[in-house]
Amino acid sequence: MRRACRFFALLAGLLLAQLSHASGPVSIPSLDGKLQIPGYWFEAEGNGPRPAIIGLHGCGGGLDSKGNFAERLFRYGGYFNAERIHFLPLDSFTPRGQKSICEIPNRLRTINESERREDVFAAIEWLVKQPSVDASRIVVMGWSHGAQTVLSVIDATDKYVQAQKVQPRAAVAFYPGCIATNKMWNYEVHQPLLIMIGELDDWTLARDCVTLQERLQKNKANAPVDLVVYPGSYHGFDGPGPVRQMENLGNTKTGKATVGGNPAAREASHARMFEFLSAQLGQPLLLTHAQRFKGHHYVVPPASGFAAADDLAAVPLSDAGKARYAHFRTLPSPKAFAVTEKGGWYFNAGEPEAIATTFQLCAKAKSRCWLYAVDDQVVWQPDAAARAGAASLQRVGAPAAR
Repeated sequence: MRRACRFFALLAGLLLAQLSHASGPVSIPSLDGKLQIPGYWFEAEGNGPRPAIIGLHGCGGGLDSKGNFAERLFRYGGYFNAERIHFLPLDSFTPRGQKSICEIPNRLRTINESERREDVFAAIEWLVKQPSVDASRIVVMGWSHGAQTVLSVIDATDKYVQAQKVQPRAAVAFYPGCIATNKMWNYEVHQPLLIMIGELDDWTLARDCVTLQERLQKNKANAPVDLVVYPGSYHGFDGPGPVRQMENLGNTKTGKATVGGNPAAREASHARMFEFLSAQLGQPLLLTHAQRFKGHHYVVPPASGFAAADDLAAVPLSDAGKARYAHFRTLPSPKAFAVTEKGGWYFNAGEPEAIATTFQLCAKAKSRCWLYAVDDQVVWQPDAAARAGAASLQRVGAPAAR
């Protein structure tokens, strides 16, 4: 029991440090010096140089509607930092004058995998200069268009890639489009690669990645390529959003595609991802999969009796805020909803770090906030001094602060 308490206290310290000084926006010069590539640096606590992951967004860009780095990246930042792994997601589109390229046909796009590959090697050069980074343990990870960039980054036959002094240790690709890489008859990978894709993906087809993996594994010159196809899952299966149809897409035959989360596939893919990272980085995991994905990682404040969870009229927000709270009520647990001192709101759902991630979002926006509801209970207190804020965070199993 004492060992467990010390263990959780350590993790609490790691994440609380991340919430304060260790996270922040950074600007990374491109290799040719013509661009400044925005990134968000989630620096993991720990002794000695530690591994780092570069994150690559999809065709929709890495920013939300307010121009901030997307919420899911903060969720991953928390996951990785708890394992003493740095995380550096990049924004490849803003410095090139784009918010999204999903609507643009491939032949008309001015941003492709080659440009984004250059961003990755610029980020690697930046990481190598950080004293806390182990340059021999850098992983590149991407989603959709970012995953296609991952395939380009580890193309062992490409002269540009061959010329780079520091190469990634391993790579992870969530639902890439594998069809273009399949057409490269001499394509090779010399770093271990994990590809994860949905069986029902009608945007980037699973069968193309199956063909690629089978072809690569026939050539003994290639590093291991692991492929996992998740049954009953669409594009974006690892996200918390509901399944829906996207329209006005530039690179599908119909201009449409189905996207949305699958809770079972999300949990399974995250577990597989961490198993892969642990093996490739030579670093045992601090959290079990059950600890990472089941229930809240932070102590949930008791119900306050302020209002019933479904009482929208009681929510201390405008009609727009009440509408967002109503949406929050439909999302999967674990989840948390916070109200800011200026009448704003932030929430996170579908992952055990929901409470901490919600406070991270508040901190990112430089807003003081308090929890209104956690899962299906209201914890809001009329007295501001009694409300649950970021300072009250306590990881489950950790000794209470004195």
